[in-house]
Amino acid sequence: MLTQEYQHIPALRNCPRCGTDFRSGGSERVCQACRRPAGEHRPLSHDLSFRERQVVDLVRQAKPNKEIAYQLHLSEGTVKEYLNRIFRKLDVSNRTELAVWAMTHRAECVVMPHSGMTERLLVNQ
Repeated sequence: MLTQEYQHIPALRNCPRCGTDFRSGGSERVCQACRRPAGEHRPLSHDLSFRERQVVDLVRQAKPNKEIAYQLHLSEGTVKEYLNRIFRKLDVSNRTELAVWAMTHRAECVVMPHSGMTERLLVNQ
């Protein structure tokens, strides 16, 4: 049976952001140094990565998440994560707004093929 004094010892935890050990008496999962004040959000860069541009291009083509995942060799969950990140970066709230954004900013989301790879079409003559 635990006595009163042992019930109040803070638990030793490991911060998932910086990896340091810290003591937590409550539900804190992140160390004090890594915490941000309430309401403060880290700004995201508005530059889309290559993979994010690929996802935007496929959304512009009205592809569902399942097909995007298949074409990019990703899981559907990963596609959803990419979409959420893209929505935050571009300040859009749904796929329709994203598709409209992609149509109006087509030069920004063009996906260039790898420079070393060329495609050859074989035509029967």
